[in-house]
Amino acid sequence: MSGRPGRGESAGLALVAVSAVSFGTLGIFGKWAPGRGLDIPTLLGLRFGIAAVLLWAMVAVRRERVWYGRRGAAGMGLMGLLYVGQASAFFSSLRFVPAAITSILLYVYPGVVTVLARVLFGERVTRGRAMALLLASAGVILVAGPGRSSGLVLQGVLLGLLSAAVYSAYILLGSAVLRGIGALPAMAVVSSVAGACFLVVAAAGGGLHRVQPSAWGVIVGIAVVPTLIAATSFLAGLSRIGPARAAIVSTLEPATTALLAALLLGESLAPSRIAGGAMVLVAAVLLARVRSPGRDPSLAALRAEA
Repeated sequence: MSGRPGRGESAGLALVAVSAVSFGTLGIFGKWAPGRGLDIPTLLGLRFGIAAVLLWAMVAVRRERVWYGRRGAAGMGLMGLLYVGQASAFFSSLRFVPAAITSILLYVYPGVVTVLARVLFGERVTRGRAMALLLASAGVILVAGPGRSSGLVLQGVLLGLLSAAVYSAYILLGSAVLRGIGALPAMAVVSSVAGACFLVVAAAGGGLHRVQPSAWGVIVGIAVVPTLIAATSFLAGLSRIGPARAAIVSTLEPATTALLAALLLGESLAPSRIAGGAMVLVAAVLLARVRSPGRDPSLAALRAEA
């Protein structure tokens, strides 16, 4: 028998790779936004607002079930609120540190999920997981270590780690409340809640009235590429290759961010930080490979909103 993947499997790998590359543009759009006069609430309010409209249109076309009871609605609503916190921390981090560092720090979340699953659910931490956690910790130390550090850079690093921590809570909540709930409706609800929260803040602060025509390229780009395209291609690929392999392929995301940041923003990273980032990504791959067979935190609607 040939060891080559089948056509469906190859298509799945390609779709998840497209998703990862699309997600990798998120930090780039975030870096471009201030130069177009966009503050964080305005950018994210319009991002999630546009994405929500498009996602609900897809739900309607596919005639997906949209009501999953009060518990499902409350759970998805709470996930939307957590996503407000995660996105706020992620984009605030971009104000202080290179896009590649923010993207790498987000990938600490598999380790945080592992620790929280142990504390909250009593999941066993295997030797492989323990090694991955140590590797990720060492990688973060290198990424955030001495170099061109300052108080502002430290603030950005802490915000990046906060983003990973809140995203971990989002993952764990979703693994508890989203079983049996369609991925597209869940994504639409989370986007709607997040968009509404950010738009209220943006309107109160006057950000919506300050949007210039030159900003719409960034707004539409961030709503379509690292949100809609990234999410839908991930879902399509996930059904073909499964969550563990999808999580591994998704580590292309921070590599894409680093490459685009170098090409489009002129950013560069010290060798020690590149090494630290590689360690974090290897740890994420290891954690994906040794995940518990009885629990699957990589539910489609979770990763698809990242």
